[in-house]
Amino acid sequence: MKKLLLCAAVFLSVISGNAPSEKRGSLLVLGDSIASGYGLLEYVSGNDYSALDSFGSLLGAGFGEYENHAVDGMRSDELLAAFDEADGAIPEAAAKSDTVVVSIGGNDFLKPMLNAIKIRALTDGDFFTAILEGNINAESISEYSNGILQSALDAARGVDVDGTVSNIRKITERIAELNPDADIILLTVYDPFAGNVLLTAASEAADEKLGELNDGIRSLESERVLIADIHEAFKGSEGAYTNISRLDIHPSSAGHFRIYEVISKILGKH
Repeated sequence: MKKLLLCAAVFLSVISGNAPSEKRGSLLVLGDSIASGYGLLEYVSGNDYSALDSFGSLLGAGFGEYENHAVDGMRSDELLAAFDEADGAIPEAAAKSDTVVVSIGGNDFLKPMLNAIKIRALTDGDFFTAILEGNINAESISEYSNGILQSALDAARGVDVDGTVSNIRKITERIAELNPDADIILLTVYDPFAGNVLLTAASEAADEKLGELNDGIRSLESERVLIADIHEAFKGSEGAYTNISRLDIHPSSAGHFRIYEVISKILGKH
């Protein structure tokens, strides 16, 4: 059962040298691979509790109950649809949780880019013909690479930001319907390509669309919907807070701790 991550609570208590303090109520984490802990050393695929240094585990140690239903690769429309699934795991958890943290929207942007790269890479007949005929050279490789990059950038610019923000708004509304007293914390989306000089062009395209997306997420702020501005918290330090140096866009252990700090500050004020 995905509850009570006691091992994390005990672990943090031991390393801090303090007895566990009074815990908050119940915490639910929803969203994508950022929320699951993907990319961390101890992460096991499909087990959202496997990485003790994920922001969810760190936060969960301070709550009496903790559930994490994040799914790697999840888009905003998929999370919205999950509130209507037959097993009812997510709506059931949302109905009883005092605090719901939602990390969603990044894959709405990334998946079209990755699909465009895959399609372009597998269907460039001229490039593969050049390989078969032995005519491959630096110029053809450069054209191939530039073509793939351009496809990715075009896909990024075609992302339906308004649709994604609408989905996120509906997610907050569904949570509020199930639990009017719950505090909902929405994470903005950091630039996944910043911090790697080889991905500068991708970062520029990301900034354009992520700016629109994050503005939309910030516009949802209300008395019960609180914004954890991870984009601003990571800005200028993406190389340290992500694994982008090894071409993994997910947060590093330091990045997860930074997310934990931002959310903890919000919880402390609210």
